[in-house]
Amino acid sequence: MSTKTKKASATGVRYTDAQKQEVVDYVVQYNSQNGRGGQSKAAKKYQVTPLTISVWIKAAGATKAAKPAAKKAVKATEKAKAVKAPKAVKSSGKVGRGSRYTPEKKKEIIDFVTAYNEKHGRGGQSKAVAKYKLSAITCASWLKAAGVPTGKGLVKKVKAVKTVKKAAKKAAAPSKEVAKVLGQIRALEAKLAKLTKKK
Repeated sequence: MSTKTKKASATGVRYTDAQKQEVVDYVVQYNSQNGRGGQSKAAKKYQVTPLTISVWIKAAGATKAAKPAAKKAVKATEKAKAVKAPKAVKSSGKVGRGSRYTPEKKKEIIDFVTAYNEKHGRGGQSKAVAKYKLSAITCASWLKAAGVPTGKGLVKKVKAVKTVKKAAKKAAAPSKEVAKVLGQIRALEAKLAKLTKKK
């Protein structure tokens, strides 16, 4: 047999119902004033474990962290704000789904885009979308159906037009040498005309 004597296990302190209620009341009061922290304060003050206090609070039906009255009022106000008021009907500027356009209106829009692109090089589609209040996809599909270039096709067309215009300018403007020769020819023609008059 072992000669060691067993240590007697510490018996838990027994608290009266009045003492338990006092601790619970302290926690509730502290939390109502400060928002939270009453349980840990009570544990230090009354030398009771937080777990024990938690059990007492639960048994008493009190909340662990009772909110102060001011916080409750704020929460109630926030809840009231959270109830969504009906949204005012806001116009997005876009035509509603399912709008039908007459062939004449479509042609007008396509002509507008074409004219704008010829004048400015590009940007007609965006302007038409803003002016006629229609979606960019719808406008693009009409332009594609009409054979009007858009996107990369439009950029290629603009570049091609610029190239042709430059070539035409070069061809129209005579070089310096040609201009010099033309000037000499005119001078000789004028001399010839004077000589023929003298005869």
